[in-house]
Amino acid sequence: MAKLSLADKMRIQTLREQGLGAKAMKMTYLQKHWNLSTLKAICRRIDKTGSAVERKAGSGRPKSARSTNNIAKVQELICSQEDQPGTSKSTRQVASEIGISATSVRRIAKRDLGLLSFKRIRVQVINDATKHKRLTRSKMLLRRLTVQKTKQVFFTDEKIFYLNPPVNNQNNRVWSNGRKRDVDPQRLLVQRAKFSAHVMVSAGICYSGKGRLHFVAEKAKINAEYYVNNLLPRLIDDCHKLAPAHTSRHAQKWLQQNSPYFIKKNEWPPYSPDLNPLDFHIWGAMVEKYQAYTPKPVNLMELKIVLEAIWNDLPQEPIKKAVLGFRKRLQACIRADGGHFEHRLS
Repeated sequence: MAKLSLADKMRIQTLREQGLGAKAMKMTYLQKHWNLSTLKAICRRIDKTGSAVERKAGSGRPKSARSTNNIAKVQELICSQEDQPGTSKSTRQVASEIGISATSVRRIAKRDLGLLSFKRIRVQVINDATKHKRLTRSKMLLRRLTVQKTKQVFFTDEKIFYLNPPVNNQNNRVWSNGRKRDVDPQRLLVQRAKFSAHVMVSAGICYSGKGRLHFVAEKAKINAEYYVNNLLPRLIDDCHKLAPAHTSRHAQKWLQQNSPYFIKKNEWPPYSPDLNPLDFHIWGAMVEKYQAYTPKPVNLMELKIVLEAIWNDLPQEPIKKAVLGFRKRLQACIRADGGHFEHRLS
């Protein structure tokens, strides 16, 4: 039976209820190119069940992989055992152990067990001592920074951008009606140098706008001296209230003299990219736009030009939301007792 849309089937059901036969339906809707045998089969279904979409109980190809026994095995293997996190097996591992296809495992998980699939989230490794610091400092910052004061905070961070960023092969596929060896190599192969050329950028944002994109000099020795003499003065020019992530005594002293209201190193929660709007929003947005950018830059000079263009085109409204989301993330960190919380945000 040729596959028809749900709308077509409902229309056929209405016509059948009006007394039309398969031939009359076909002649009435010639533009639909309905197959006569398909129309007859649907008419028989309507006459027998009263519906064009409901199947007769027990009809269709009998289930083989999705048996009661296999469903029970998938349920046992695909989820972690109680009080034993991390004991679950991957779809491929489950398929291999039971002896069915990975597609069948996914169907059992989704249709029979009603499970949902989620992507893993990469997070920082944090121990108990770090959790305690994140918790106490998040509480302190939440008390200190009202909504209005949060709008005045200037968040800064650094990020490395690669000329040829890593490719997620799982989501980067080439479709062809032939064999893999017959596909044009230029379509199939992705070249990437072992040590891809890259640039490091430094920037700051706040509720009212974003600063400039500052490029760290190539082969520069990134230390306190470099930050104080090259990056921090530029960031101070972008905004007088600065919240640096650099903790050296030299940099801290410089900031105390030039920006007395900044958040000190012992006030900012450690190992907390999940709290900095640049980390949890801005850099990701830039990477996404860079991956979609065409044509791709071929050298570092072109890469810098492209990154500046992307940075300048970033809309301010999402940045405002990210800055205001800082307090919500502090609250989430507190609720998680200083542990990971990003998986609880959505």
